[in-house]
Amino acid sequence: MFNISMQITKDVKNVNSRSPLLVFCTSVLFCINLSAFAADSAHRENSDISVSAEIAALRETAQGGSAESQYMLGELFEYGRGVQQNDSKAAYWYELAATQDFASAQYRLAILYDNGWGSPVNKEKAYSLYKAAAENGVELAQHDLAISYYQGSGTDKSLLQAYKWLRVAELNGSTLMQKHLKLVAAEMSAVEIEAAENLAVRWIEQNQK
Repeated sequence: MFNISMQITKDVKNVNSRSPLLVFCTSVLFCINLSAFAADSAHRENSDISVSAEIAALRETAQGGSAESQYMLGELFEYGRGVQQNDSKAAYWYELAATQDFASAQYRLAILYDNGWGSPVNKEKAYSLYKAAAENGVELAQHDLAISYYQGSGTDKSLLQAYKWLRVAELNGSTLMQKHLKLVAAEMSAVEIEAAENLAVRWIEQNQK
């Protein structure tokens, strides 16, 4: 329903013209570019070594129990940054951080379970994690929890709860919820909307920092 697509295009142009002067110029430019390439390759190699060292250090602190490091390592595996992309390993590290009540890890792990990335689809676990992250103040989790309630995905369908969580996210400053609030409200009575509004306001009051 909410898909983001990204297209990457690469254009390659080849120049085949040849003349005595062009050959000379090309040779000079080739030598210059070769030197630049060599320097760039050395820089990339040093960067790779630096990245590997940073990942090793991150893994060490993650294995030591740091929820933040566990989450960061999970992100690296989920998006393939500095490591080979692997949703199963991402889920493993997110799980460790999520059990320590790390909200961002709860949300990312919920998405993996919701879509079946790295493990079979598990809507019940996704719902549970969305709820945990939403209770911890993650606006996107509040939105996705609302969708779970609206669709009855992993939990019982509840327009009241769907409206409540969309309204909570909106009251927290998100302007992205208005369209979905209108869609949910269109299926509710005035009495139900008022009750959901009260639930949202009460949640905000109880969770203000």
